[in-house]
This record gives sequence, C-alpha cells and structure tokens, in this order.
Amino acid sequence: MYDLAAYGVMMADHGRVSAYARALEARVTPSSIVLDIGTGPGILALLACRAGASRVYAVEADDVIQLAREAAHANGFADRTTFVRGMSTDVNLPERVDGIVTALQGVLPLFGKSLVSILDARRRFLKPGGWIMPERESLWATLVSSAADYERLIDTWTTEYRFDLSAARTSAVNQWRRTRLDECDVLVAPRCWAVLDYGNLESPNVRGEMTWTIEHAAMSHGIGVWFDAETAPGIGWSNSPLTHERHVFRQAFFPWPAPIELSPGDEVHVRLRADFMGEDYAWGWETNVTDGASACAKVAYRQSSWLAAPVTTERLRKRADTFVPDLSDDARIDRRILELMERRLPLRDIATEIHAAFPDLLENWDAALTRAGMLSERYSK
Repeated sequence: MYDLAAYGVMMADHGRVSAYARALEARVTPSSIVLDIGTGPGILALLACRAGASRVYAVEADDVIQLAREAAHANGFADRTTFVRGMSTDVNLPERVDGIVTALQGVLPLFGKSLVSILDARRRFLKPGGWIMPERESLWATLVSSAADYERLIDTWTTEYRFDLSAARTSAVNQWRRTRLDECDVLVAPRCWAVLDYGNLESPNVRGEMTWTIEHAAMSHGIGVWFDAETAPGIGWSNSPLTHERHVFRQAFFPWPAPIELSPGDEVHVRLRADFMGEDYAWGWETNVTDGASACAKVAYRQSSWLAAPVTTERLRKRADTFVPDLSDDARIDRRILELMERRLPLRDIATEIHAAFPDLLENWDAALTRAGMLSERYSK
C-alpha cells in the first residue's frame, strides 16, 4: 500500500501516465468494458472513461478507493464506474471485460502479487481476444560501477569501531536495493533477461541468463536491472538510466559480496531468477567471471534474498511440524469475536460480550468495539 504522497508522485510521472492515456485512447471503444486493477486514486479509471469506455470496474484494496469514487463523481464518470473494494484475486465481477489495465509495478514489475493478480484477472475476467495493458514488459540487466551505492549499502557494515558485523553484511549483500543509476554507471551493453508477455504468460516465476565479454578495464559493484513497459503497440515508457528520462520508479541494484575488477577479455555470466513465494518474490543471482587471459575461473558468487532475512530460532520453532501451538490472549479474543460474528450479532453486542469476557485485556467497551471493528473490516463481506 502507498500513502497519498506516493500516489501523487506516481500521478505526476508524465511519461508513465501519458503512455497509459495514449494506449487507452487507442484501445478503448464506446462498447468497451474495462477492469482497472489497483485503481488507487482512480487516474487510470478516469482515463478509461474519458477514452469512451461504457463501463469501468475499478478494484482497490486500500482506503484510497474513496478518493477514486469522489474523483469519478467530480468528473462526471460516476454512472460508468463501479468501484470494488478488495484484492482483485478475492473479488468477483458480474461480467467479463474487454480489457484490463493495471499499473502495479514497483521498481520492477515483479512486485508483490502484481503478476499473480494479472494472471488471475486474465483467466477469470477477460473476454477471449481481450487486451491487457501493459501488453508486455521487458526486463533488462547490465553490470554497473556504483561505488557510492556500494559504500552506502554494504561498506557501512565495516565500522571504525572494529566490531564484527559480518552477519549483517552478509544479509546486506543478499538484498537488492532501489537506486538511481546514471548512464555513466553502466559498464556494458544491457541484455534482456526476460519478457513478460501478459497475453501468454503462464507463471509468475521469472528467470534468465546473460553473458558479457568485457572490452575495457573497470571495477564493477554489481548488477543493475530495470524494465521497459509497452502499453500498446508503439506506446510505452522505460525506467532505463540510458533514456535520460526520470520516472518515479528508479532501478534495482543487485550488489556483489565484493567489487570485481574486470579486465579486457573477461567473460561475465549472470543468472537471475525471481520465484513468487506466497506474498512476494525470492530473488537469486549467480555470477561467474572467467579470466580472459587464462580462461580460468576468476569469481563465482551465488546470492539469494533467502540469506538476507534473519530468522530467529523462536520463529523457526513455531513453524516446526512438531510444535504444538498454545493460543495467546489476543488469539482467544479474536476467536471469540469471530464466533460472535458467525451468530450475526451487531458489533455493539459483540463489543459488550467480549468486554465482559476479557475485562483485564480490554480496557473498556470502546476498546472492545475497536477490536471487533478491525476484524469486521478484515473478514466481513
């Protein structure tokens, strides 16, 4: 979820928003029914209406959907826009749509459940022959020299106090970071490592390989990754550092455990993979450098975001198949609230009952009502 300021910054990204506006003008007809996944404050839904759509279903899980509703009223599109609160994977529509538009990208299109949402919507909601916007997104990678980023993200764990912070540093080098790369940071010609063709994509998991032969000596600190988005044939935008455009989304920096001194003739082979793991992606990147003079292995790194997240023994213990859970006080309160909801009691009666049942845990009736309201918002239809 984004805050309002972040939505405002995204709407102010002219290159990105105009690519959607022009594509909608090209795709939408007076009979078009359009689904907007993750409508946010509603800019794409408004653009679809302005392009002439007969009906737009605008789906959004966040409270910002209320601002989208108000925008539809203010601009005269309320009669053609149906707002649906929830994740697109959890909702149903009364009809199939002619087109799906979504702007769920982060720094990369592989962002949270974005691809899962698109694949689900294509299967359940899109008419045969319907369109998806963006149509495709191409992922690019290059080798970068970015000493400032490396120092800020990695070398900060080597302190003047001589403490051993190697565990934290290991975690840091196995996390990719958002950064703003410049053209001068790019050492070699970018390679396309994956194309997400949303009309035919079958899996949210993505992987690819790239190889470069080094022409000039350089110090490289890791891999830079970005994407191009094609919203319709001949229309799109890119967050590449080589385009001289500056979009709200920057680039991704995949650091190496240590900088690599590259020499002319060296061959660098990189494997990148992103595997969807329930809520977000686990990333892996392997780098092998072969010495151009001797043809011997020079560097071999295997990195994974699995190594970046510290996992406590307590957390692992509670996930073991032999662990016997013992409900906490919070769990007992929530269980009781859900049981009362199943009896279809109004929240005021539920609050009264749980306050009476847990007087030492819920300070007053208002606290009980707040607790019941939170669960109602989460679980009620």
